[in-house]
Amino acid sequence: MFTKSIRKFITILAAFAVLGSYGQKVLNMKDFNIEGVKDVTPIVVEALEKCKKEGYSSLVFPKGTYHFYPTFAPEFFSEITNNDNGLKRTSFPLIGFRDFVVDGNGSDFIYHGKIIPFIIEESSNVKVTNINIDWEVPFTLEGLVVANDETKNTFDIEIKTPYVVEFERLYLSLEREDSPYERKYGKRFAMWEHYNLEIAENIFWDPKTMAPLYNTQLYHLPERGVKAEEIKKGVVRLSAKMKKLPPIGSIFVSKGDYLQNRTSPAFRVFKSKNLEFKNVNVYHAGAMGLIAERSEDITLDGFNVVLRKGSGRMVTTTADATHFCNVKGTVVIKNSIFENMLDDATNVHGTYLRVNKIVDDYTLAVETYHPHQNGYLFGEEGDSVKVVSQKNLQYTTEALILKKVKRVNEKISFITFDKPITGKVEIYDGVENISWHAAAIIENNIVRNNRARSFLITTPRKVVVRNNQLSSQMATFSITGDLGLWNESGPIVDLLIENNVIDNSVFGGNGAQAIFFIEPQYPEKKNKEGIYSKNITIRNNIIKTFDSSILVAASIDGLTFENNQIFQTDTYAPIFPNAKNISIENCTNVVFKGNTYKKIDGKEVTISIDEKSSNVKIDKGDAFSIASKKMKSTSKK
Repeated sequence: MFTKSIRKFITILAAFAVLGSYGQKVLNMKDFNIEGVKDVTPIVVEALEKCKKEGYSSLVFPKGTYHFYPTFAPEFFSEITNNDNGLKRTSFPLIGFRDFVVDGNGSDFIYHGKIIPFIIEESSNVKVTNINIDWEVPFTLEGLVVANDETKNTFDIEIKTPYVVEFERLYLSLEREDSPYERKYGKRFAMWEHYNLEIAENIFWDPKTMAPLYNTQLYHLPERGVKAEEIKKGVVRLSAKMKKLPPIGSIFVSKGDYLQNRTSPAFRVFKSKNLEFKNVNVYHAGAMGLIAERSEDITLDGFNVVLRKGSGRMVTTTADATHFCNVKGTVVIKNSIFENMLDDATNVHGTYLRVNKIVDDYTLAVETYHPHQNGYLFGEEGDSVKVVSQKNLQYTTEALILKKVKRVNEKISFITFDKPITGKVEIYDGVENISWHAAAIIENNIVRNNRARSFLITTPRKVVVRNNQLSSQMATFSITGDLGLWNESGPIVDLLIENNVIDNSVFGGNGAQAIFFIEPQYPEKKNKEGIYSKNITIRNNIIKTFDSSILVAASIDGLTFENNQIFQTDTYAPIFPNAKNISIENCTNVVFKGNTYKKIDGKEVTISIDEKSSNVKIDKGDAFSIASKKMKSTSKK
């Protein structure tokens, strides 16, 4: 009898499930006759309005190629952290959506000019899947180096992307909306409206490796004042003082003026939760692939920032592939490829505000510091925060509750606490929102051929990074915190890095970094004090490296480096051959065990442990045990 009742109950549940599936309302863009339409933006916006008004759960595209222009796109003023603020147009204004899916069925979405493909705000349970995002005209200038002259400090580039030479300067030229006025008088305002950007933030790429040139810093160009002369149509001669002229056959890449070259991320996510991005390819974007802030629980599964085959381009996104600021819950990044970005694969962090003025015992005036953080939503009433010393990044208060937040302008806000702060705060100290930090799982991804780093992780929640293949121009892992530039916050409290393959990172020559670069940025580098991060385990990784520095670790309580297989390669000549393989500063409770290091140059393994470090244990038989004993012997003398 009991078994029959269970079976009956299961049958009823199954019936409800079937009814539920039939109850899903799907709007098919095929019904809007969008095939062959020059600009589908207004049609898509109309369809989204219909979905929201009539309760559709999915918007589906027939597989095809669709073009999006900003001409009829809705516009919002967006303050996007770590990107350029301003009026932003979008083709997918997913604002206030619940339980909704956008399915492209593998379609190509081709964008034109300054536009953000997706703005997702105040939404929940949203999924974006099966789409490819690209721009017809890129946000970068790329030119093949066809000649160089060391006596005159000049080199010539053959340019196939749009450009303008005026006032003896070279400008990359972005796609701009057409108008009768401009057809008659020319694009007179393109420069002042930042559609023509003077070359800046330049770098040289190697078309053989499809990565930045080895020892890239040798070819650094000044940010301003690069003289340009058009030799003939498509060929421009550049003149500037450099350490070394770029080799013939390399690719010159520029993304233009700083604070004007992060206008158009592919995805802007704000104040949303339970989002999934699956089987998405971002071939290009004029900023980040995805930037998420003040949101929670985001999954990227097969979210690829990759070059489109046959595009001939060197660069995908002009900034990070993905970026998460003041996000909480769990960030999951898996089964993804990130390549050829002009910045990092991902960055998970909070952001300190700086104390501008102590108003009274309960109130501070706080300010953003870096211009790319102007206007970002630091906190709201009810959030918990702590004050951090500018001198050593140590907390000076217990947790405080925000009772009131009053914004004055994009830089200044007044924040009032539930407890007095008398004597605990100084001007230029930091304030950290401890309510908004994310846990993260980063697994089964590939990072390659990008400028900058693979992963920047700055969060006091549990983070697991495993089974990734990583190769980047700078540090593979950068784990830090600072009150000096980007003001990124969130000391590590539980980080596991395991089973990754790291292949010849740190080839840019941008200072003596390390594969694992774990160091808070104190104002005085020689005066490290206090513990910043805790409980970091780096184990079972395969590390292939041509250069010397493997690990720099500072101000950590609880560091385990175990069972890592390290192989010296001859892929490149070492850039910093005299750097220590391992450097431990101001750390305690450190363990090295089971590591191996196969060297091909015959030199001894090196390690440095400063006098502020304590309880550093290196097991007998570990690759660094002999170096440790020699170091102790030398220090006794």
